[in-house]
Amino acid sequence: PLPLLQQLQMRYGEAVHIEYRQREPGAIVIDFVRQ
Repeated sequence: PLPLLQQLQMRYGEAVHIEYRQREPGAIVIDFVRQ
């Protein structure tokens, strides 16, 4: 979902931290932390 992640970064900037917790084929886990 890279285009979506880029949109989130553009919209929220430093207010949201995006971190991959798991990045394997078929299993992607992403944490979104509001700062």
